[in-house]
Amino acid sequence: MNFNRVAPYFERLEKIVFNKQMQRCRTAFISNLPPVKKIALVGEGNGQFLLELIQQSDCEQIHYIDSSQTMLELAQKRVQRFSKDAPSRVQFHLCDLSVQEMPDQNYDLVVTNFFLDVFDKPLLNKCILKIAASCKTNAVWLYADFQISGGIIQRIRALAWVKMMYLFFKFVAQLQTQKLLDPAEMLENQGFKLKELREFNRGLMRAELRQRDINPR
Repeated sequence: MNFNRVAPYFERLEKIVFNKQMQRCRTAFISNLPPVKKIALVGEGNGQFLLELIQQSDCEQIHYIDSSQTMLELAQKRVQRFSKDAPSRVQFHLCDLSVQEMPDQNYDLVVTNFFLDVFDKPLLNKCILKIAASCKTNAVWLYADFQISGGIIQRIRALAWVKMMYLFFKFVAQLQTQKLLDPAEMLENQGFKLKELREFNRGLMRAELRQRDINPR
């Protein structure tokens, strides 16, 4: 996979297709977070959530993690443009979790916004295991992504959207998987229990607030 090609146009495409729904989904629980000391934003892309987090949280250690050099550069420019104190709070890591380990450990909070949907089942499980292993025992996990749920009409609509998106990203980013997987069971297996859930765009997207409060299986 390589998102460098689409990176400069991603935010514009997102707003054209979904208006502000994806950003609303990303930030659904940003004001509900407990005090945290160390945050990992995994697959953060161009930094839309990162900027909101900087503005709404006083956490002093934020690790941006993404496999796209172009996305990373866009996120750096966004933060430098709008936040004077960001350089002392944010570390940028170019990291591909399909082949690399997490850049650090002991995270209080991990965020995977529209990231886990790019993997097939073996890689998805591998990435979740790596992320979970880098978290503290009582860590919080924010998850936002597309879903296929609801009644027949709602599911048909979601299936059509997901199919179009996967075909598009197969062409522009060499995306290998063509099936949207629900990571809920994998997250539960690592002890991250669902605390709150919100849906957006008539159920096409969901945001989850999870916290690890039991020992992993």
